[in-house]
Amino acid sequence: MKYWEFLLAVVIVLVGCATINPRVLTDAESQRAAERAAIIFERGNDYFKRKDYGNALIAFEELVAEYPTTDPYEPALYLGAFCQYKLARFQNAVSFGERFLREFPNSKYYLNALSLVGESYFNLADDYDATYYLTKYYVQSDDPTGRQQAFERIIGMLPNLSIAELEKLHRIFMAEPVDEHILYHLAHLEAQEDKEEEAERDFNLLMRRFPDTRYLYEAEEYKRFISLGEATGRAGVLLPLTGKFSNIGQSLQKVVRVFESNRLLPFSLHVIDTKSDPIEAILAAARLIEDIGVDFLVAPISSFEAFGVCGYTYGKAIPIVLPMSAEARFEVIPLVFTRGQTGEEQARMVARYSVYDHGINKFAVLYPEDSHHRSVAQAFAQEVMRNNREVVAMVSFQEDSITLKAELEAIKDKEPEALFLAMDTDMIINVAPQVAYYGLEEVTLLGTESFHSERVPRLGEKYVEGSVFSTPSAIDEGVLRQLKSAGITVNEFNARFYSALWQLRSIQNYERANLPRMIAATLRGTEIFSIYQIRDGDFVKLTDIRKGEG
Repeated sequence: MKYWEFLLAVVIVLVGCATINPRVLTDAESQRAAERAAIIFERGNDYFKRKDYGNALIAFEELVAEYPTTDPYEPALYLGAFCQYKLARFQNAVSFGERFLREFPNSKYYLNALSLVGESYFNLADDYDATYYLTKYYVQSDDPTGRQQAFERIIGMLPNLSIAELEKLHRIFMAEPVDEHILYHLAHLEAQEDKEEEAERDFNLLMRRFPDTRYLYEAEEYKRFISLGEATGRAGVLLPLTGKFSNIGQSLQKVVRVFESNRLLPFSLHVIDTKSDPIEAILAAARLIEDIGVDFLVAPISSFEAFGVCGYTYGKAIPIVLPMSAEARFEVIPLVFTRGQTGEEQARMVARYSVYDHGINKFAVLYPEDSHHRSVAQAFAQEVMRNNREVVAMVSFQEDSITLKAELEAIKDKEPEALFLAMDTDMIINVAPQVAYYGLEEVTLLGTESFHSERVPRLGEKYVEGSVFSTPSAIDEGVLRQLKSAGITVNEFNARFYSALWQLRSIQNYERANLPRMIAATLRGTEIFSIYQIRDGDFVKLTDIRKGEG
């Protein structure tokens, strides 16, 4: 019995050894395999050159599976990954590409494979892996065009990464210049999540390693916030209690009294008169900041007064809320917060609605040649392209133009399905009949709140019928009821101011360092837009869209 057990053990060992050592091909077999692989590769390459990626992939997959020891295996594996990418099979492209990178680290296709894998992960919305591979490509490549494209992807994805992911990238690329951007976003995210020690450490490291960093201002601003000291729990309010706008200011002061008498806010309100004058407004802001020590300002004042005040508060690193303003130019000033719902945002909303709810694919844009309407037009066009639709024409005209024959005929030649009119109400009334007259009567007109005037359907008549446009949402019914119950006149000024203060009540237990982020999150989270269509001369509400949806 022991003899048979011994013999069985020997057989098992021999069989095991036979499976461990693959059969070595003879020279003749190797030659036949090489010839067969070359034939398959040429077939796949012919398809590839004709951009028939489906048939090319069949050949390359066969070669990769059956002939991994032959010379064509390397290019077949890379081209197979490329075909997978072109066929939008991004997970398979990643699989082929990463296999290629492991097996051929010295290949002439290596950098291309890095980019391909990174782009595949990007299309899979895997921001960390996409950033990792594209950063490796960016660091190693000498191709300026490819590097620029990779850099734009990287900069776009870094804000989406977590602290742990950014820390990992920082460790990997800390010796490379690109770490400037990784380190900044790491420190910025740590600051947002109130990790003060880590944020200060990494901002200091950023400035030490990159003394000429493009993020110098942001780093110094954060350090300045840290040094501002403890929050006081006071907010300043600028109101025009005397002067040209005193009737508005006196009415708004009643809103302040309601909030203060009922203790509706987690901070106290301190009011100073701007006297309806821009210089006095700056002096009032200085008193609130220097003498009273407010943490932030709320300023329901005119644009005329607001610009100087915003410049002053920016210099003092004090946030300011402008509840009456919807001008995009204010929002480019750091620490300035408006009620949003700008013309640019309205343009983005109607673009998004037209793409997804109306199924429009080809758009044209017409606008007068001035900075405001150009900005609105560009916002619309960018949103269309961001959603993978086509802007076939962007045409401008001089504001004093009477007829737009040349402009509209140029648009007609591009055969758009919709025409976005970035212009004021009077221009819409003048342009709409010309749109029909010059052969675009079947095109859907799109716009912003400039359409939301009874004069548009009354004077534009049939030429504006079917137009679709976006506006800021109407004041919430709850706010209107609260104003009435408090005995305050119901108008847009009082409603906007009341609504802004009501939103700000959610800012509790704040610190100076995180206050701007909390204000932004509070105000931005409440931006709602309404989509209307003109039907039979009336405004018919189609839907509401909250910013960030879609």
